[in-house]
Amino acid sequence: MAKKHPQGGAKAGKQARRERRIKTIRWGVLGAGVLIVGVVLVWGLLYSTGVSEGGGIVEGEHYRTVENPPRRRPGQSIVVTEFFSYGCVHCRNFDPLIEDWRDGLDEGVVFERAPVAFLPEWAVLGQAHLALLETDALGANHERIFRAVHDNGRTFPTASQMADFVDGNGVTRQEFLDAYNSPSVRRTLARNEARQRKLGVSSVPSITVADTYVLNMEVGRRRSLEVADALVARMRAEEAPGGLEDPPS
Repeated sequence: MAKKHPQGGAKAGKQARRERRIKTIRWGVLGAGVLIVGVVLVWGLLYSTGVSEGGGIVEGEHYRTVENPPRRRPGQSIVVTEFFSYGCVHCRNFDPLIEDWRDGLDEGVVFERAPVAFLPEWAVLGQAHLALLETDALGANHERIFRAVHDNGRTFPTASQMADFVDGNGVTRQEFLDAYNSPSVRRTLARNEARQRKLGVSSVPSITVADTYVLNMEVGRRRSLEVADALVARMRAEEAPGGLEDPPS
């Protein structure tokens, strides 16, 4: 019977151990890669949805309270306001989400938009929004204006150009111009500008609740609307008989 060579057996053992180490390293690298990808995906999901650990809201992190907010009458509707501009691409991207959200609002909660005029070209867009609202033609033109500005590169430096654009879409050219130049639209525009300054709104989109809370939009679009819902619920609880002994944070 032939004898096994001791040296050959040692080499074979070393080779087997080396292969096992290589396999272990490969699986370790693969596992680390999978873990990193998983973390990135989860982080991206959390960022895009705005969902954070826990469900609470914290003043200074999710919202700030306005100094000397207006007093509310018991039972008065809670108004959630979006300060926005048709010229703001972030407002355009936020719009579908906020439209879905507003459809689920409870009775006693009112949503409104308040146009801003941070830039000269935004002034016409803001006044046009109010004119369309007054003529009940906003629904037929709201998304059209966003698309025209951001998809087609349209600009509307004058009321006359905007009147041409909306003519025949729920309003005539003359009806739009009459509303655009009306005292009521100008008063609303001035009132919105005063609110904007008092609330300290300096960017759009910005969400406020009952002119009492200003949301931190950096927490994410979806999360900002969750915060709005939580603040509405808090205000309702505080106004209920007995109120809240310790409002949730």
